[in-house]
Amino acid sequence: MKTPTLVHAGTRQEPWVVVRSGFWGFQSFGFFDGEEALVVDPGIFAEDMALLETAVCTRATTGGPRRVRHVVVTHAHHDHLRGWNSYPGAEVSLPRTAAEKSPAARERILAAKAAIDTRLEIDDPEFAYPVADRVFESECALTVGHQEVVLIPLPGHSNCCSVVWFPSISTLYSADYLVTPGLPYCRWEIGAFRQALDWLGAFCRRERVQRVWPSHYVGHTSPLAIQTAIAKDRTYLEVLEQACQTGLRRELKDAAVVEAAERAVLALGGHHDRAGRLQHHDNAKRMLACLKP
Repeated sequence: MKTPTLVHAGTRQEPWVVVRSGFWGFQSFGFFDGEEALVVDPGIFAEDMALLETAVCTRATTGGPRRVRHVVVTHAHHDHLRGWNSYPGAEVSLPRTAAEKSPAARERILAAKAAIDTRLEIDDPEFAYPVADRVFESECALTVGHQEVVLIPLPGHSNCCSVVWFPSISTLYSADYLVTPGLPYCRWEIGAFRQALDWLGAFCRRERVQRVWPSHYVGHTSPLAIQTAIAKDRTYLEVLEQACQTGLRRELKDAAVVEAAERAVLALGGHHDRAGRLQHHDNAKRMLACLKP
């Protein structure tokens, strides 16, 4: 489980790196230009972070190894904020809503991380919540070598989520959006998630985005694949909403409405495993909550 995969190794013509962890198919992203590198959501295991650093610091160099100058944490879920302090001297960037989590919220996040650490046999007792050198609440540009990288808050998956745009390689790192097309991973509000999908569709068309890399599993590597993934998530939410509205009109109890909505999205095909069913259930509950007066 601890053996990561170098999905994209990085070249002079394609100066980006994707490392996939052995857990949850978690994908970290790296970018480099000249003597500088940036990493996003560094990984689950120490092995993930080491492979990511080696790749971004040594691929296509003209001299000695380059240094990681920036670490970006897209949001405050425990799988994304791991490794934030694994690159000494790097500037750490977080969305303001992630950087300013309340003490109670931080405690819940750290408890979730500790529970997963036990499951994965990770020894990390000194881990602390990230300390940001840079916080952003609107689009924020930073420079890696001679190239611009844009950090963009995009609430929906969570209230503190963001995505990262790399104009020079026409690539968007989408964090937990478009992870499993047709099964939106909404952990906050359905309305905000829908707005995020609308933004993604418009942004990718306007900027002619060529690839989107989510933080789990596979990437979407053409404009058609990107728009298809967005459309699948939109369809899922439409079917979920219709099922919940039907249940409300029939004056069913909440549990029955949720169950009917789960069946409706399961009928779309796929995602029948335990994790998928749990997410269907959670999405149905969130949809019902936003529809009820």
